[in-house]
Parts: sequence; C-alpha cells; structure tokens
Amino acid sequence: MELRLIKEGDKQYLHKNIKGEKLFRNVHIRNSVRFETIEIDLKEGEATVNGPAFSNKVRPVGKNLEMCVSSNCPVLKLHFSLQGGYRHEPLNNEGLSIHIPESHCNMYYVPSLKGKDVFSDEKTKIFEIYVAHESIDHLLYGEFKERISELHDAIDQLKTYVLWEKNKPISANILSKINEIIKCPYTNKVRKCYLESKLTALLIDFLLGKNPSKAMESELDIPKADYQALEKVEVFITKNLKKPLNILDLAKIAGFNATKLKRDFKKVYGMPVFKYITTLRMEEAKKMIVEEELPIAHAAYEVGYANPQHFTAAFKRTMGYLPSALKRGN
Repeated sequence: MELRLIKEGDKQYLHKNIKGEKLFRNVHIRNSVRFETIEIDLKEGEATVNGPAFSNKVRPVGKNLEMCVSSNCPVLKLHFSLQGGYRHEPLNNEGLSIHIPESHCNMYYVPSLKGKDVFSDEKTKIFEIYVAHESIDHLLYGEFKERISELHDAIDQLKTYVLWEKNKPISANILSKINEIIKCPYTNKVRKCYLESKLTALLIDFLLGKNPSKAMESELDIPKADYQALEKVEVFITKNLKKPLNILDLAKIAGFNATKLKRDFKKVYGMPVFKYITTLRMEEAKKMIVEEELPIAHAAYEVGYANPQHFTAAFKRTMGYLPSALKRGN
C-alpha cells in the first residue's frame, strides 16, 4: 500500500496505490490481514492528511478532498466510517458507487480498483481492514462461506460485491474493538500477537456475530428510504451526545411519527432509541476517562450529564461497573 502526493502544475492529487505483491507482506494474521487508519482535517481550502506512512497537507482541487485509488489486484476490505462520511466512485461510472456514512460500516470486494475516494466532511476518520480473499474461509474456519456464498460467486466471476445493501451501524462493541487495535500499546512480537487476537475477534464479530445477521433479518420489511432516514437519525445522535435528545425531535429528522421511529429503530439497531443513546454516551465517556484522562465529572458533562451522580448510576447500569474503576485501572 502506497499513499503519496502527486503534483501537476498548480494541482495536487492524493493517490493510494495498492500492490498485490506488497499488500500482505509481513502483516497481522498469516500474511493475509492488514489494517489502515486515515484521518483527514479539511479546513479553509487545505486538508491535513495522516495515513499509512504518510502525513502531509494537501490542497483539494475542489471543495472536497478526492483521493485517487488504484490496484493491480482484487481488493476485499471492511470499511468503518468512524467520523465523517466516505464515498467511493469508480472511474468513468464503471462498477458500483459505494457510500458509507458516518458511524456505519460495510464490506466490499472489487476485482481491481480504479477510481476515487471522496471526503467532504470537515473531519474524517476511517478504519479499514484488508483481507486476502483466498484465505477468508480459512480465517473464519469455513463458516463464512456458508453464510454468504454470494461473495464467492462474485470473486469467481470477477464482479464487484457489497456485503450489505444497507450499511450497518458501528455498534459500541465493534467500536471498542477498533479502538483497542488503533491504540495497541505493545511493540515487536507482543504487538503482533495482540493485533492478531484483536483482529480475529473483530472479523468474527463483524462477519459471523449475531447482531449483523439479526439486523439483516429484521430489516426485510423496512424500505430502503426508511433505512436511510434511520441512518440520518443515528448520525445526528452520534454528533449530539452532549445535547438533550428527545423522541419527537429525532422523529422529525427521520420524517416519521414517534411510534414508527421507536419500532423501526429497534429493528435495525437491536435496542430501543434511548438505550442506544445511553450506550454511546457511556462508551464515549469511557474513552475520555481512559484515553484523555479527563475527570469523571468532566466526562459526564461532555456526554450530556450535568449531575455526576446520575451519570455514575447510568454508567454502572450500562457497563456493569462504576466509572471510578477506570481510574483505579490507571
């Protein structure tokens, strides 16, 4: 994988080139799995980009940052839009355009990449796992092939394939696993063992876990337009955890009545709206307390709790332990 800046006169192009002979050389699981994190800060006509072996400032050609992407090999990857949205557009409108909004994920396969990734949000953070398609069954002990044989058909026919027609929300459990990978505290052989175990757990939860299959079953009676409306609600929740959130305002964002929002949200996200909000708030607070070393009262305020005692009770109810245990752990 090579990420570099190309200059042509006054224009600059960010180019990501994926080379099959190098993609899985000395990586995380049996030379068949690797991950990358890219962060983009787009402000005042300039973008700061931090990616694999790359950190630089880029002047976008237009109002969005566009990254040219190409490969000389098939690409199978899990994409997580942790912050900001992501859009992949194939060259000359050949193949599928792929859009994964903030706080959502999907997996897709393309026989070869030739197009561009588009980032329009002020801040973007994506996490991607590349998997050697010929080894995915071995990695997941043969169960994956039985679950989605369509992927194998697409690979055999050299066709683009997207795992889920409707992107899935990144659950608190999945987000926690991603953060453990990104923040790996170890080096050398211990790092390799740690990442292998964490990546394997993430792959299993993402591809074989109960939540994705449950969501696929439950969404069958939800039109795509309604699902996209629920995505808007989920993105709004994620961006406004500090603010008071009520069902009527969320229903207006979706264009539903409150009853329909509560019913359909639970079908897709696997829990009631406010339980989902509380879970996100507690995960965010945990991150602030552990990684940013904020005082518990400060973290509580940042996720919408003016009363620390109310926060402590909600944290214990959701996480199963008191937030003070996080401080003792440090």
